[in-house]
Amino acid sequence: MDINVKLRRATALTGGAFALALALSACGAGSDTPDGAVEGFLKDGAEDMVNAMLDGDGEKAADIAGDYFCADDVAGVEEAAAQFEGMTDEEKQQFEEMAGDEFSMFEDMSYEVGEVTEDGDTATVEVSITANDETTDETFDLVKEDDAWKICGFMA
Repeated sequence: MDINVKLRRATALTGGAFALALALSACGAGSDTPDGAVEGFLKDGAEDMVNAMLDGDGEKAADIAGDYFCADDVAGVEEAAAQFEGMTDEEKQQFEEMAGDEFSMFEDMSYEVGEVTEDGDTATVEVSITANDETTDETFDLVKEDDAWKICGFMA
C-alpha cells in the first residue's frame, strides 16, 4: 500500500483519538461520577494511551482505553492502534510531523470542568481546554457500564 494511503488511513482512524487528545489535561478523580471519570482519564490515561498507539502497542492502548472508554470506543482504539502497528518508523515519523503541535499539548495544558448533566445511565460533561495557547470547548458523552462511568462516542 502506498505510504500516502497508509498515512491518510491512519489519520482518519485516529482522528477521534487525537481530537480527544486535544481535550486532555491533569487533575483526576474516580469513575463514580461523570466528571470524575473524565478527570481521571485526563490525568491518568490520555497521554499514556496516545503514546501506546504511537509506539504501535495496540494491546497496551486498548488496555488503557478499557479503563476509561465504553466498549464500543475500546474497539475503535484497537482499530486505530492496529494502523500504527503496521507502520514503519519512517511512516510514524511522517505522521507525527503531519500532526505538528498536537503531540506537545500534554506539556502545557489546562482545563476547567463546566456543566455536568446526568440522566440515568448517560451523562455529558462540558470541559473548556486550553492547549498550545488555544481554548476549545469539548463535550464528553458518558455511559454507565458495570457501575462505572465511561467516556463514549469519541472512537466508535
